[in-house]
Amino acid sequence: MDPETLGASIRADQAQMLAEGQSVLVFNAVNAVIVAGIFHEFYSGAQIAAWLLAFVAVVTARVAHARHFRASQSSPDEVRRFLSLWALGSTLTGCLWGAASSVLWLTPDAGYHAFVVFAAGGMAAGAVLTNSSYLPAMFGFIAPDVAPPIIALFTRGEPTAAAMGALLTAFTAVLIILGLRANGWLVSVSRRRLLQEALSEALHQRNALLHAVSTAATELTTATPSAAAIPDLLESVGAAIGADRILVFESGSALTGPPSLLHFWQRPESPLTLDATFFEVDKTRSAFLSDPLLAALTERRPVSAATRALDPGPAKAFLERAGVRSALFAPIVVDDAAWGWVEVEDCRTERQWKAAEIDALRILGDIIGGSVARQRYVDRLRDANEVVERSPTLLFRLRMDGRTPRLVYVSHNIALFGYDPWELTDPASSLANCVHPDDLEKVGASLARAAADGKRGGMVEFRFRRRDGGYRWLDARYAARDRSGRSQLIEGVALDVTERKEVADQIAILAQTDALTGLANRRSFIDALRRAFANAEAGGKPFALHYIDVDHFKEVNDRLGHASGDALLEALAGRLKGRCRAGDVVARLGGDEFAILQSKARDEASAAAMAAKICALAATPYALPGGELRATVSVGVALFTSKMEGPDPMLARADRALYHAKESGRNQYRIVSGPGT
Repeated sequence: MDPETLGASIRADQAQMLAEGQSVLVFNAVNAVIVAGIFHEFYSGAQIAAWLLAFVAVVTARVAHARHFRASQSSPDEVRRFLSLWALGSTLTGCLWGAASSVLWLTPDAGYHAFVVFAAGGMAAGAVLTNSSYLPAMFGFIAPDVAPPIIALFTRGEPTAAAMGALLTAFTAVLIILGLRANGWLVSVSRRRLLQEALSEALHQRNALLHAVSTAATELTTATPSAAAIPDLLESVGAAIGADRILVFESGSALTGPPSLLHFWQRPESPLTLDATFFEVDKTRSAFLSDPLLAALTERRPVSAATRALDPGPAKAFLERAGVRSALFAPIVVDDAAWGWVEVEDCRTERQWKAAEIDALRILGDIIGGSVARQRYVDRLRDANEVVERSPTLLFRLRMDGRTPRLVYVSHNIALFGYDPWELTDPASSLANCVHPDDLEKVGASLARAAADGKRGGMVEFRFRRRDGGYRWLDARYAARDRSGRSQLIEGVALDVTERKEVADQIAILAQTDALTGLANRRSFIDALRRAFANAEAGGKPFALHYIDVDHFKEVNDRLGHASGDALLEALAGRLKGRCRAGDVVARLGGDEFAILQSKARDEASAAAMAAKICALAATPYALPGGELRATVSVGVALFTSKMEGPDPMLARADRALYHAKESGRNQYRIVSGPGT
C-alpha cells in the first residue's frame, strides 16, 4: 500500500474505534450531575443549570454524531471531518470539566480539593481509555480538564494543596505515557492488519493477471490468431487490474499521424460511461503523441500519467473530458518498431500502478502486437508481391555443393533482418556466418538428408543472426528440386517464429513450476523421479527421496492468516533450494508438502544426514508479515534399492515414513530402505 492510502485506512480504523466508544459519554453526563449536586452551595442555581445544560448539549451532539458515522459508508473526507469534530467535542467536554475546578478558588476545604483532584484524574483516565486511538482527541480532553485544577492548587500556596497539585501532575503524566503507548499499539495493529489484507489482495490480483496473460498466450499465439479474442482478453485483464477502461490504439510506426482505435473495453459500473465513437472523433487524442508518451513509445517502455499532474494542454483537457484520473500506457511493438499502445484508465483514483500491473500490460501489448501483426499479414495474402516483400515469410533457394549449402536467392524481405539480398547471395559469403553456432550441425544434417533424396523434403528450426548481432528463430521448410547425384537445388520458405518460441518456453516453464514458490510442481517432480529410478535400475547412481510436510501448518493459517502461511511456504522453499546440490530436485507437491530427490545418496547415512539438515534448516525462526514464527517439518525418506517395485511405490513408502515421523512427535525423520522396512 502507498503511504497515503495506508494513512487513510488507519484514520478510518481510528474513527471507527472512537465511534464505538460513545457509551462512555453517558457516564460523563451522570458524573456531571453528581458534581453539580456536590458543588451547588458554591454556585447559583442558574450557573449550575447552565453548566449542566451545556454538558448535556455537548454529550448529546457527540453521541448523535458517533451513531450517524457508524451507520454511514464514510469516505476519506468524511473520516477526516468526523475526527476533527470528535477532537473538538472532546476539547469542549474537557473545558466543561475544567470549569468545574473553579471551586478550588472558592473554598479552603481540603475535602473539596481532594474531590476535585479525584474527579479530574478520573475523567482524564476515561479520556485515555476512550480516546487513546486518536491523540488530538485525547490531549484535547486532558489539557483543559487537568490544567485548571493543577494551576489552582499550586497558586493557593498551601502545603496540602501543593502536594495534591503535584500528585495530579504526576498522575496526568503517567496517563499521557499510557495513552501514547496505547495509541502506538493500536496504530501498529491496524497497520499490520491493513498490510496483510493488501498483501492478500495483491497475491489474488497477481494470480488473476497471470491467468489472463496465460489465456492471452494460449489464444493469441496460435497459427491463426483471431482478433475477435482480444475484447475478451481485455475484459479479463481489466477485471484483474480493477480498471475502468482499456483501449488499444494503432499509431503507425512513424508515430506522427492521428491514432486509430482498434479495441475498446469499459467496465459497466464506470463513473463515466463513454462509447468508442468518443475516442474516434476527438482529434485531441493525437495530442498525446506530442507529449511525454511519444518518448516512452519510441523507447518502448510503459509510462503512467495522473491527469491532475499534467501540464495544461490538449492532453490534459481530453483526459478530463473522458473522466480519467490516472492512466497507464504500454507500447505495442511490431517488427521491432513502435506501432501503437495499450491504455488502461482509472476514473476513480489517482492510483500508484504496481509492478505486476505494469508488467502484465507490457506483456499484453507484446501479445496483441504479435497477434495483430500476424492477422494483418494473413489479410494481405491476396497480393503475392506483398506476401514476398512485406511478410515475415522468407523465400530462399540453396545450392548444395557436396555437403556445403550456398544461398543463391533470398526474397527482399530479408531486409527485416538488416541485410540486402545481394550480401547473402554473394559467392564470397557463407551461410554459416548467419546461423547460430549451436545450430550449424543440425541445419547441415537436415539439408544433407534433403539433398540425398530429390523426392524428400525437410524442415528445421534454427536461430538466424541479424545484422545487429541479435538472433531470431526461423522455421524453415524445403524440398530438393533436382535428381540425386547432381548439384542439388533446395527451395523453401522460412517463417520468423521468435514470439511463438518465447511464449511456448514461458508456458512450458509455468506448466512445470509451482506458482507460489517457483519450485518444480508435482508433475515435474514425478517425471524426475521416474527418470532417476530408470537410471538407477540401469546401473546408475542410487538416490533418496525425501517427503517433507510442515508441522501444524493449519494452525499457522488459522492464527496468522493465509498471507503469512504463503510467506512461510515461500521462505521454506528458498531454504530447501539453497541447501541442495545442483543435481538434486526440489519440488512443492501441493499444500504444505515438499519433496527432494537427493542424487548421489550413497547409503542410508548420507540420506539421514540430508534429512537431519532439512529438519534443522526448517526450524530456524521465520520473519513473516504476522510476526516472527518458529515452524518445524517432518521428513519421510525412501532409499532406492533394487527391490523397489517402481517410483510410485517408492513415493508411497516415503509417505508412510513421513506418517511415522509425525506419529513419533514431529520435527524428525524416518527412513525406509526397501519394501520390507
